[in-house]
Amino acid sequence: MRKGRISLLLVMLLLSLLAGSSFAENTESASGSLIPDRSPETLRTLLEEADFYVQDGILYEFDTLKLASEGKLLTCFGNNAGSVYLILNLPPAPEQDAAEGNQDRGWEGEKPSAYDAPEIENAPANPYFSPAGMHFKLRQDEAVVLVTRLPDPCKYWSFIAYDMFTAQQEGKDYSNQKGFFGIGNEESGLYHTIFGSIGAPVDMLNARHDGDSAFGTTAVIVLCANVTVRNQIMDSLEQAGYPESMVNVVEIPSDVYRMGLERGKDTFSLFGRISQPEDRDAYNEYIAGLAETATVFRVTPKSEIPSVAFKVQPLTPRGTGIHEAAQVGSCTENLDAIRSSILAEYSEEYDYEELTTEIGIIDGLTAYTNDVNANGDVHDAAYLISPEFELKSDEDFVVVYGVNHAVTRKAHYFNAVLHARPMLNGVCTVFDSMMSGSADRYLGEDMQGSDEFYVYKMAREEMDEHTAIIPYSTGNEQGKYYGVDNENTVFVLFRIYLDETGVGASYYELVNDRVIVFHKK
Repeated sequence: MRKGRISLLLVMLLLSLLAGSSFAENTESASGSLIPDRSPETLRTLLEEADFYVQDGILYEFDTLKLASEGKLLTCFGNNAGSVYLILNLPPAPEQDAAEGNQDRGWEGEKPSAYDAPEIENAPANPYFSPAGMHFKLRQDEAVVLVTRLPDPCKYWSFIAYDMFTAQQEGKDYSNQKGFFGIGNEESGLYHTIFGSIGAPVDMLNARHDGDSAFGTTAVIVLCANVTVRNQIMDSLEQAGYPESMVNVVEIPSDVYRMGLERGKDTFSLFGRISQPEDRDAYNEYIAGLAETATVFRVTPKSEIPSVAFKVQPLTPRGTGIHEAAQVGSCTENLDAIRSSILAEYSEEYDYEELTTEIGIIDGLTAYTNDVNANGDVHDAAYLISPEFELKSDEDFVVVYGVNHAVTRKAHYFNAVLHARPMLNGVCTVFDSMMSGSADRYLGEDMQGSDEFYVYKMAREEMDEHTAIIPYSTGNEQGKYYGVDNENTVFVLFRIYLDETGVGASYYELVNDRVIVFHKK
């Protein structure tokens, strides 16, 4: 571990022990001055007095499988099955048209701006994407303010901004680009998906918040691209009872991204992630109340404020300098033993494909500058992907195996998710918390019980205690994209979250996970 860094597990233990406490209202700020009672309405009034228009948005659960199954979403964005997403919905900027929906598909149009002066010609609408308002253009002097209660204790949570869609370059052929997804029309311009992260996420390790825990307390997130605007909003937040100690600023470097409301300018989103809550009832209550308890403001200056751009901030480098192969016993020998044992058990009755994983998702700014899809990356994770394959029959199954990244501390948590094309719907997941003892039967007695390795199956029916069930699409009561049928193209994506440095592991320090697909002879 690097000198001066506290073990991730120790940090999480301390956070858990401290969970539940919070600052009282009318307490003292760091400067010794009295902090007033917190009030979203006071914040609104202060921002309006500072010559800003303030419009309400909403924070809510973004269930991609549900929306896609209802025909309201055109992709599931490679959802992390077993985890949940939150998303902001914003109205258009003042003097920007609202995008029209499609009632035949149940797509509602955008809610018009509350400050649209009829005598002023509007900027074009955002290229339409359902659900309306999930992505939005921003003037370089606009900001988004989110005040929200943070999730209760869970394995992981974060909020992160994305460049969501960017204009297609004139004369460029995107048809053969991996992950290409286009929206828009002649009026709005033609766009394609970037879904690339902007900077570092606000997560349970680095968040500013009230109270002594990153769980169950309150935080403010400000998304903006102008230093002057940031400072003005910080002043209003302080006066409204939200001190700097609980404010997280997500900076958009306007010299890099295409800010503005004009045709062809970028659109942005703010997503939240929550994985593996400790108390499912408390989690359900939290999700159900978000729309009422969270405050979301779109803040727009009444007169344009000159640009003062943020610089691109450095990210915490990936890696500790120690390869995972050095952290487990006889790495190659034991992986060979696992492979041989699996094949010996099933190769007589099954044909098989052995699939090698590779880097699956690149960092957001790299994707943006390369004009390609980042597929919703986050710097907190490393992603490994398998080649595509098909399940030919109900007796076919998948085996995932490898080094347990949680034991080597290359991951605070990791999982393997089976995804289906073309909707990129994640339908079946295996978390590291399910893997204890899963490799014992495939290893020698000296390695049993160590949990340094894992072996897990994905199958239509339970084959043993270490099996995750693959649901069908046809007849699925939850919705057709909660499952996948045979002869659909599928792949496995491994997500490896938070090594000892507090970010995603280095791809060059991992022992890549392995996949074997068995087809009944």
